[in-house]
Amino acid sequence: MQKKIIALVMVCTLSALFAGCTSTGNNAFREETLSDKNWGRSVETAKFNQTLHPEAGKSLEPVEGLNGVSSDNTVNKYQESFKEKRQKENTDTLNIQ
Repeated sequence: MQKKIIALVMVCTLSALFAGCTSTGNNAFREETLSDKNWGRSVETAKFNQTLHPEAGKSLEPVEGLNGVSSDNTVNKYQESFKEKRQKENTDTLNIQ
């Protein structure tokens, strides 16, 4: 009788273990995000562009866009934006006594 109870407990434990390992959790019920919808899109675009223009890497023409001064100013503004946030974050303090 005791062997049957031990066997039954082991079967229940193993079935619960296997059920827990095969569960998908919350992934089955979550909504598809923008990242999920566009997963792999950059790789597909790069392949398409390489197929469309296979000789593009051999071109020595400069890339059109911002000139050096404008690019430098843009990068500096970007870096300065983080310094301003740090100063604002450090000014808020809470003293508990």
